[in-house]
Amino acid sequence: MNKIAIIEDDIDICNMIAKFLENNKYIVHYALNGAEGIELCKSLVPDLIILDIMLPKLNGNDVLQRLRKFTNAPVIVVSAKTMVQTKIDLLKLGADDYMTKPFDLHELLARIEANLKRTSNTSCQNDTLTYRDIEINNSLVYIKEVLVSFTSTELKILRLLLQYPQKIFSKQNLYESIWNETYAYDDDTINTHISHIRKKIKAITNEDYIQTIWGIGYKIK
Repeated sequence: MNKIAIIEDDIDICNMIAKFLENNKYIVHYALNGAEGIELCKSLVPDLIILDIMLPKLNGNDVLQRLRKFTNAPVIVVSAKTMVQTKIDLLKLGADDYMTKPFDLHELLARIEANLKRTSNTSCQNDTLTYRDIEINNSLVYIKEVLVSFTSTELKILRLLLQYPQKIFSKQNLYESIWNETYAYDDDTINTHISHIRKKIKAITNEDYIQTIWGIGYKIK
């Protein structure tokens, strides 16, 4: 069974989510502050993490940054904040998904299943994919032989672009291929992930490997 870590300071919310997920065959552990959440994830090695942003001792943004230093497990952020910029900032920090409180438990379950499916699909692609200075070996990405950390969503997008270097992918193509759900045209998620991927590659190569085709989409170059 998949293991889920919840980092949330409201024990009633923790118990509600835990009971619901356990009834759906998940193993669930939770921590009530950011510092304990990091230690929980180090010991548990969860398959997915549910992270609140407004946490005592260590806020969710800092927790997310520290998590990304040792785990690529999908992170679903839950927050009462509804501003688009908040969502964009968290995606840049390495979140894979974002839900606004209050949320429906069945929607949370659907997002958990979708994120775990993407991770499973990525880990099952055992072939080595090489393009110029980039090599993807299982779920590891090497750029100029330097190991670079990518989230599961970033890895999925990068692999798709590298597999079809001559193809131009619209934001709708990428979104529906990765999330397997209908694209909302005002959603800036793809732009945010592309920006993050670009920065990681450029930090090593000093080149922009992803070309924006204005009004159409993106392609590798």
